[in-house]
Amino acid sequence: MNISGDAPGVDYVTYFTKQFPKDLAAMASLRDELATRQGALSAAEAAVEDRAAAAKELVDAKAEAQAIRDEVAEELAKTKALQSSVKARETDVTAREKAFDKKIAETETDFAVRLKACDTLEAGQAKLTADLAARSEKLDAGEADLKARVKAFQDKVAALSA
Repeated sequence: MNISGDAPGVDYVTYFTKQFPKDLAAMASLRDELATRQGALSAAEAAVEDRAAAAKELVDAKAEAQAIRDEVAEELAKTKALQSSVKARETDVTAREKAFDKKIAETETDFAVRLKACDTLEAGQAKLTADLAARSEKLDAGEADLKARVKAFQDKVAALSA
């Protein structure tokens, strides 16, 4: 509005019929461009936030991975210690098994020798028993003969005394 009247007046009818639709179209275009730029700015802000979140997740993932590595290294050390212990026990068991097998073989050999000696003693005992039985029969026969001779002598002595 021109209050001083030095500038020509605005013809509102012409403005609303000719210029206003152009200005309105330009403002709509500017609004769309502003919305697009605002969307791009929001997307950029979201990207920055996503990058920050991704960086935090990366740090967390690295820390978790390091913790897992440490845990695995500890388990590996325990496993190696257990493995060496098992190998030592296996060596000990193998040595004991060999010693046991050797002792069994020695015991079996000793048993065979003793069994053979026992068989020899049993055969000797059987021979002595047979000899003893023969001698006993000979002694019984000698005793019977002696008793017969004593009886004959007693009969002779009784016949002489009577």
